[in-house]
Parts: sequence; C-alpha cells; structure tokens
Amino acid sequence: MRIDWIVAVVTFLMFVVWAFSSYSLISTGEALSRSEAALQAAEKIADYMKVSFSSIPANITAPSDANNATVWAYMNWTGDENSTRIVRSRLSNQSLPCGISGSRVYWKANLSAGENYFLIESADFDASLNCGQNIPGTDENQTELWASESGLVFSGSRNSQVCSEMNQTYETQKRAIGTAFDFNILIEHAGGSFTCGPPVPLSGRDVFVYPVSGKLWEGGDVNMSVRLW
Repeated sequence: MRIDWIVAVVTFLMFVVWAFSSYSLISTGEALSRSEAALQAAEKIADYMKVSFSSIPANITAPSDANNATVWAYMNWTGDENSTRIVRSRLSNQSLPCGISGSRVYWKANLSAGENYFLIESADFDASLNCGQNIPGTDENQTELWASESGLVFSGSRNSQVCSEMNQTYETQKRAIGTAFDFNILIEHAGGSFTCGPPVPLSGRDVFVYPVSGKLWEGGDVNMSVRLW
C-alpha cells in the first residue's frame, strides 16, 4: 500500500510538472508570437509616416576652380517638381540656389578643379517650389547623371498631415496601414513633440513599445515611439 501511495504521489507530481511546463511553453510562445506581430506592425506604422524620395547623382569635371558657376542637368520629372533640390550630400537639406526651366534644372555652385559631385533630390509629397530662383540659362557646365537611387524618409510635413487625419479619423488610418493592433505614436524632433492616435490603456493590456529614429526630409532628426496594444 505504501509503495502504491508513493507511486501515486510521484505520478501526480510528474503530471503537475509536465502540465506547468507545457502551459509555460504555450504562454511564452504566444507572447513571443504577439511580440513579433507587434514589431511587424510597428515597422508598417513607421513606414506609413515616411515619404518616398529619389536621389540622382550628378557629376561634372571642371578644368579649374570656379566660384558661383552655373551648372545644369536635363531632368525627366518623375517625382514632385516642386520638391526638387540640389545638395552636396544625401538628405543634407543644405540646398544650393537653383531654378527650373522646362526640362532643365540650373544651380549655382563653387567648383573645384577635377571631379565635382551633386545630388538632385525630390520627394513624393506636396511642397512649395524649392528651385524657384531665376538663373540665366547656359549650355556650359552640363552634368553627367547617374542612376537614380530611391528610398523612404521621414517628413515633418507628412507627420503633421497623418497625425491630424489620425486624430480625426483613427479607424480609417488604421485600416489604411493594415494593422489589427491599436496604437499611438509619440513624435519628437527639434520643432517640438506631439502624439497621434488614442491614449495608451491605463491597465489590463500588454503594451509593446518600439523606438524608431531617422532623418527628416526637411532637415534634422526625428525620434518616434510606436506603442501598440
């Protein structure tokens, strides 16, 4: 009888340990799966706050140094012509004086003897005209264009627009993003900070927080906290 009792107790304990282990594995798996899904949703939400842009390298070889020279390139406008700007480095927002005339974009730059590199950038959103200066045309100093590079970048203008729409029509924006999670976004940059979307629940829900940072098209950096539940 004692042996039977000992066997029964050991069997019961083994069953309890097995049940607890199985429950822990299932619970951990579900938490991990939900966390992974939240991460994917956070990435989609962050991309929704960005705009597409193109960056076309332009090269010219100068025989000697030249100050305030007029440089130009033919353009096949595929992005927003108004957002076009000329920069020395990608997404620097240190735009050179420039103007557009038909299929040409002209800009002013100091050239060094030898190779000189520029980038012609444009973004896919409504903007006021960047290259609006009146620069007299010339057939000299034509640049050689290389292949366009495309990407996504945060935009203060886009952020403000989306946040305004999100705070008015949250469910519509949520469907447009394509996520089942509820969420809000804290946006911080040099111009200030603001929040998009409904408030985070005070209790009773798992809240996932994902930090995102990057450059702004308008210049500077932005930090975001995407919070999902």
